[in-house]
Amino acid sequence: MSNKNLLKLSFALTLLFPFNNYNSQAVKTSDTKEFFYNISIGAVIGGIGALINKKPEQKFDKVLFKGVYQGALGGYVTFESKRLIRTAVNNNDYKLLWAAKLVNAGGVSIKENASMNRDFWEKWHLNIGFNRIEFDTTDKFKIYYKIMPVALVYTIGVASQTKFEWGKSLKTGEFIFSSNSEQFIATNSSAVAFPANIVLHDPYKNEFAIVAHEITHIFQQNDFSQLDTFFTKPINFVNSKSETMSKINKYIYYDFRHLPYLLLYSLENRNTHFYYDNRFEREAGYFSNTFGEWVLK
Repeated sequence: MSNKNLLKLSFALTLLFPFNNYNSQAVKTSDTKEFFYNISIGAVIGGIGALINKKPEQKFDKVLFKGVYQGALGGYVTFESKRLIRTAVNNNDYKLLWAAKLVNAGGVSIKENASMNRDFWEKWHLNIGFNRIEFDTTDKFKIYYKIMPVALVYTIGVASQTKFEWGKSLKTGEFIFSSNSEQFIATNSSAVAFPANIVLHDPYKNEFAIVAHEITHIFQQNDFSQLDTFFTKPINFVNSKSETMSKINKYIYYDFRHLPYLLLYSLENRNTHFYYDNRFEREAGYFSNTFGEWVLK
């Protein structure tokens, strides 16, 4: 599939049902609800992942408990990162967006450690676009660089058709682009978040709240990063059978998380009557204070 067709497909998935009229009655959320949503994701996936990555000699109940409580802890930290986004919007402060990104990276790292059946402090990471920087503290402190292939493919597709916004990317730590694509007009949209990439409609690219809204979507994609750990054993098996693949995979982190995010986003749209009935849009609108102001994706 060409980059252009890939970008069109992604628009179709994420902008499937444009919404023009905002109904405030459709918005029913709060910090308490978002808190439980975020810790629940971390706890459930953390427990399942820990069992998948359990060593034969380890006890089932201890591994499950560890995965659940560490996953919940990571979920709480990611919840706080989203609240930092709201503070950033209230203060129109890009520095707070960077702070939110670092806190989110910490929370996601804890959740991944939970799913990998590791102690929560063992490994940390920071994602910038398709780049993943890992920090290993298990023995000597080590730093590793890896490429995330799904994010890389989307970045190539987006970059080939849009303008890279250097300033905003440096200010936020996210890959941000702008475009005057007719797709924005056709779908009555102001921005769209692709896997690890944000594209802003050019007339709205300086709206701080829009940028914050789309960054929340990037954080939501990260919420599913624990699912990447489910494939660790198969990947290790392939590495053990192929020296070539073992060498290649030292520099690759397979970011499978984007498929469930895109599918769930599409399903949310199919089951909604109002724009913010979509739980992903509701959360993004809630933490970016964009309810009813723009149609964003």
